[in-house]
Amino acid sequence: MLERIFAKIAKFMPEKWRPLLSHDGFKRYFFNTGWMLGGQIFSLAASFFVGAWIARYLGPEDYGLLNYAAAFVGLFGFIAGLGVDGVVNRDLVKNPEEENELMGTGFALKILGGTLAFLAAMVANFFISSDPLTHFLIFLYGLNFFIMPFGIVHIYFQAKVKAKKNVQAQIAALLISAVLKIIFIFSGAGIAWLVAVYVLDTLWQMIGLWFAYHRDQHLASSWAFSRPLAKRLWRDGWPLMLSGAAAYIYLKIDQVMIGRILGTVEVGLYAAAVKITEIWYFLPGVICGSLFPAIINAKKTDETLYRRRLRNLYWLMLVISVVIAVPISLLAQPIILLLFGSRYILSASILRIYIWSGVGLFLGWAVNQYLMAENKTRLIFFANLAATVTNVGLNLWLIPRVGLYGAALATLVSYFIIPLAVFIFRRSGAITH
Repeated sequence: MLERIFAKIAKFMPEKWRPLLSHDGFKRYFFNTGWMLGGQIFSLAASFFVGAWIARYLGPEDYGLLNYAAAFVGLFGFIAGLGVDGVVNRDLVKNPEEENELMGTGFALKILGGTLAFLAAMVANFFISSDPLTHFLIFLYGLNFFIMPFGIVHIYFQAKVKAKKNVQAQIAALLISAVLKIIFIFSGAGIAWLVAVYVLDTLWQMIGLWFAYHRDQHLASSWAFSRPLAKRLWRDGWPLMLSGAAAYIYLKIDQVMIGRILGTVEVGLYAAAVKITEIWYFLPGVICGSLFPAIINAKKTDETLYRRRLRNLYWLMLVISVVIAVPISLLAQPIILLLFGSRYILSASILRIYIWSGVGLFLGWAVNQYLMAENKTRLIFFANLAATVTNVGLNLWLIPRVGLYGAALATLVSYFIIPLAVFIFRRSGAITH
């Protein structure tokens, strides 16, 4: 299907562009990006509308509790990956001859990280909350940590520019999950049943990925664990792990803090605005994930081409994020009423502010690709740390004073910290080609 669309588009392109359009490498990355983009659009659209239906069904208080539990467990997600995902992705592109060792060693490290993350979340849950339902929901979400290591196969398909495999598994899992959620809504099921389906989302997707991996003539039995490679992955990955912690904290700490300071009803109102904004967050991941191999290959062969591709990536991210933010900011109230209903009307004012944080996030994704290509993983950590400290500090100061508006403003400011921090690092000479 994508091939037919591409052929029709090529006929209408200027003559000087046709050699590029017929280039095998360009078509490979075009189709890969198309699969990633199409899959994410379908998946997020379906899950978003089902999620909005769940929000209407549960109401702000229970919907807030659901989002609070998910955000709380997510605070420990950085431990689960041990920072190896980005490094394995990079090394699969650079050193394909190490594939079995990279897959086996990465998988083992992720199993260790998932176990540690689950234990940490359960211990923190015991000390922070006394509500039995909250404890149980956090336990259910925490089970994801034992499923996540199998996502190493997703990294393989991404590095090999075979996004079609990832997308097929993602869509199949989504359809099963969406049907179950709708059944539970009609049957009047409680919040715990809905959370259990969210956990099963991950399980079904991993099953699909492993089936595709074996059909692609690969066997997990050929993987091998290498202690020297594990040390190398850890050496390059621990700054990414800490930067992942910082990134998630400044993405989700506002919901945790709102829950602790204001209550779960306010979390529900805030989460409605966040969901509308976050539906667009797949775009930088798809674009960067698909183009990162091309950026790495350009760095190995042509420095001028490498810099041009990075510059084009920055402009692309800026334009897309602004085009998204303007209409949603202007139409915030009717969007909230249409999707979530009148009980969430206060979310519209939050959305008008929160949607602009996407500009900083899109640019931050592009900057992270640059730092990964330069192997400046420690600077990724320091930039994310600066954003996290800013976010937490502003939330502590603004939430007690101006409530949910303060949380939205804190997020808006902190999302611009990463691109600004990297710009300062470059001007100071801390980053050089």
